[in-house]
Amino acid sequence: MIEDLMEIGSKAVRHAAKLGADEAEIFLRNEKTISVKYVGGIIATRGMFKGVKGAFMRILEPWLKRKGIPIVKSGINAGVGIRAIVNQSIGFSSVSNIEEKEVLNGVENAMKIAKIRPPDPNWVSLPVPKKPTGHEGIFDQRIVDTDVEKYISMAAEICVSAADFDRRIKQAVSALEVRVFHDAVVNSSDIEVGSKGTATVVYSFAKVREEGEEVQGAELLFSRVFTEDLRELGTSASRRAIECLDTKKLEKKIECPVIFENVGFNEFLSQIFAHNISALNVQEDRTVYKDKLNQQIAGQQITLVDDGTLPDGFATSPFDHEGVPRRKIVVVENGVLKAFLYDNYSAKREQKESTGNALRGAWGLPGFAVQPKPGLSNLVLKPVKGDLEDLVREVDNGILVKGQLIGVGHANLVTGDFSVTATNVFRVKNGEIVYPLKPCAIGGNFHGMLKAIETIGSDSKCFGKVTCPSVATAKLTVSA
Repeated sequence: MIEDLMEIGSKAVRHAAKLGADEAEIFLRNEKTISVKYVGGIIATRGMFKGVKGAFMRILEPWLKRKGIPIVKSGINAGVGIRAIVNQSIGFSSVSNIEEKEVLNGVENAMKIAKIRPPDPNWVSLPVPKKPTGHEGIFDQRIVDTDVEKYISMAAEICVSAADFDRRIKQAVSALEVRVFHDAVVNSSDIEVGSKGTATVVYSFAKVREEGEEVQGAELLFSRVFTEDLRELGTSASRRAIECLDTKKLEKKIECPVIFENVGFNEFLSQIFAHNISALNVQEDRTVYKDKLNQQIAGQQITLVDDGTLPDGFATSPFDHEGVPRRKIVVVENGVLKAFLYDNYSAKREQKESTGNALRGAWGLPGFAVQPKPGLSNLVLKPVKGDLEDLVREVDNGILVKGQLIGVGHANLVTGDFSVTATNVFRVKNGEIVYPLKPCAIGGNFHGMLKAIETIGSDSKCFGKVTCPSVATAKLTVSA
């Protein structure tokens, strides 16, 4: 597959040269996806029927809860992104297939665009080949060999384990997506590279309705390898839902320490922090970190590394989306900003080398449909010590936020100001969780929060491009 992609890419580069391109780059992707959503049959047995019918449904429950509704989607998403450069003008086009004729037509379209666009004074050249220094990538043949029926069975077992955890669970849903992808980058500067990979993302959801109260819990798994037994995800989602029963309203608006479980804090790093460490955003004056290299931007406990060579990283690959080898970059060390993330374009604006962080894809668009920009590979917040319970024991009067947050994507990515909603929230007093709270609004400033983090746990977990532990920050505003 990779050889076929590179052959098409080479033909496209030669075609661009014949049409008068000074430079050309072809990014090709072929991705097979299987997506399974499973709605557990338990929703038909608990709390929906009364009397004789209800008794009959309870007798049938062991059978019914294994007869949920599977929703299966599968397909191949293939395409090509083309950059053609003429007199420093960049033309870009994309094609949603890898048929040679269509790709060559795409090259012609990119050339037409390049010839009518104004020159980009910051353009220097495409990258040249370099030997990779990192991991070859992660490809698990078991993901390829597993059939759809097996994935449906795995998704069903998640829902069954969620329902079995507690009879108060009224709804259980799971979603499983597996991807097998092949990438290639070919350019006129002699880059001809390819890589392949596999990935699995699993989501489990459980809901409880009791005496007019409705609470829910969820669990996530990101992995590059096949994981056959996923039942613990269902159990964990139900546990998270059950522990939120009997909620109380926050007594008043308060400013207090807030503990973020790893899954919630990851969202700040993947969105606000990622935006601010992009070299392109620095150059375009879209980050508060401009002119702050070698300055303290976070608490001394904080060390953040972006490592595209991480052996088990979710975004690990030998090359970035411009064919530049992945690297390990220390971004923040002991709270001091040490580096930004560069793609080829932003690096050459400063006469520097790319850090191997060219990333394609935005707002759900396939990677081949957009031009590359600097982005995360595997951003890792270095763990320190203790689990979530240890962090709680160090807080006298505060809030614990578990699970995912609502609204991080609406934060001001530059200033870092945010107001998010947390649905799995707990009141903490004297180092103990005293009761769950109804959903709370939490407001503050991410950059200030980064400086005010007092404790970092060791319960690191991968959430795609970010791996981080739970953290405790000194003070944020919390309201009902």
